[in-house]
Amino acid sequence: MEKQKVFERLIDEIKAKAREITDMDIFYEEVVRILSENVPYYNWTGFYFMKDGELVIGPYIGRPTEHVRIKVGQGVCGRAVAEKSTIIVDDVTKEDNYLACSLETKSEIVVPIWANGEIIGEIDIDSDDLAAFDDKDKIFLEEVAKIIGRKLEGKF
Repeated sequence: MEKQKVFERLIDEIKAKAREITDMDIFYEEVVRILSENVPYYNWTGFYFMKDGELVIGPYIGRPTEHVRIKVGQGVCGRAVAEKSTIIVDDVTKEDNYLACSLETKSEIVVPIWANGEIIGEIDIDSDDLAAFDDKDKIFLEEVAKIIGRKLEGKF
């Protein structure tokens, strides 16, 4: 199935879960599961949430990571918050500020989640493939982040 069609189906599924699930922790786990199970090159899929001025790991599926707390500006995850924008890294070995979670990871995308006018966290996805993420992934994951933000604002 074409990537765009898969992403459209997944957006519908995530919106349905946003309407059905009231517990945010369970909702986050469902989003991670949906992404991980349906996009084969999403090899580490998870959340980091802002807490006390730094990023703290949330639900994820993938290899264990020692990066459970990340300072704003540190690594790709911290940079996405500092720059208030989605970051795609095609080759993590070329990134000066990269925090390696796994030797298998080759590329990464980090998408901030906004709610009530501020970044409350982010979606972080690593791939074992070089240059795995394109504009379709960016648009798709930014839409997932918007759904989460709207749910946090009570709009589902």
